[in-house]
Amino acid sequence: MSDPERLDPSRGVIARYAARLRELRIERGLTRAEVADRVFLSYSAIAKFESGTRFPLEDVAQLLDEVLGADGALFDLWGSVSDTPHARWASRLEKLEAGSREIRHLAGGVPALLQTEAYIRSILGRGMELFGGNLEEKVQFRLRRCDVLHSADPPALSTVVSEAALRMVVESPRVMREQLRHLLRMSERPYVSLRIIPFTSQVFSYIGQATLLFPRVGKPTLYTVAFEQGVFSTKPSEVAWHASLYDHIYNGALSEETSRAFISKVIEDEYHG
Repeated sequence: MSDPERLDPSRGVIARYAARLRELRIERGLTRAEVADRVFLSYSAIAKFESGTRFPLEDVAQLLDEVLGADGALFDLWGSVSDTPHARWASRLEKLEAGSREIRHLAGGVPALLQTEAYIRSILGRGMELFGGNLEEKVQFRLRRCDVLHSADPPALSTVVSEAALRMVVESPRVMREQLRHLLRMSERPYVSLRIIPFTSQVFSYIGQATLLFPRVGKPTLYTVAFEQGVFSTKPSEVAWHASLYDHIYNGALSEETSRAFISKVIEDEYHG
């Protein structure tokens, strides 16, 4: 069987990993079957890795790097894509959150630090077919990140959430009801400011997903998600631009009190709560 057309790496980081994996295999003069034998997998598994429809686990990614003589470069690329707790971006984000005095977050969905376990399990479970891995490990990692808001000295969290996040059903009405109740409980804490952007807001079309982290020690950091990859920047101009954007959206959102009333109304209307 001939190899498929080369993937377009511009599709995202997973596509770049898949394309580089295929390129290295061809450069080494190996067939998919030969690579599969050396990493103790099937031919179809290698084919799926190269097509970008599946993603290798950490131990397999390390083996592929060794078998293809990539000197760590292929594994580094894997680490920038993987959604496991071992990925470089995930470890860096966790450390930044734990060491921050203030976090400002724009969220298209429910902010990660304010998610319930059931919501987390459903959201992460959706990516298992592509990324594979251990769902329980991923859930526990996300919950550990949430613990920063329950520590003795939590960061001040300011977040703006779109109405869509409240109305998009994840798993079931029961899961959503508990998730929104959790948002209400957390919003009562003195160090949490939660505002909702309703569909009718003039600034709704500008909302995306970005996090500004202000560490107790170190430079303010912007964290965004591009395709499947976490991206960090400490450039003052980028941090300042997103801080200005955040202020614009935050000031255009409902007040904290009105946001709580809005969430309560959604629970009552949509989730019979």
